Amino acid sequence: MSMRTKRVGSEIQKIISALLLRGDLHDPRFNGMISFTNVDVAPDLRTAKVYYSCFGGPEDAQSTAEALESARGFIQTEVASKLDIRFSPKFTFVLDNSIAYGDKIERILDTIVAEDE
Repeated sequence: MSMRTKRVGSEIQKIISALLLRGDLHDPRFNGMISFTNVDVAPDLRTAKVYYSCFGGPEDAQSTAEALESARGFIQTEVASKLDIRFSPKFTFVLDNSIAYGDKIERILDTIVAEDE
């Protein structure tokens, strides 16, 4: 991954996070806490995978995925207006379960330690 794609990905992540923080995404399906964890931009800058974590149950994750799909056009338009690049990437939103997985591993390790004591 080149420095340019990393910079563009980082900037996209900041813009999308700001949209959510400012309340520009008015969708009641955003009912859980959402965190955008990473953005992988293709070398030609035409596509980008936006990774997000959703804190809550499976219902929250499903409703968040639906809300992001619904808001994709708006998000792409906002990002395009703020980035100074020739083409605005098309987004694919991907649920990032790494935080939940890490939490699960930590709980397992805690029970092992508790059993050993």
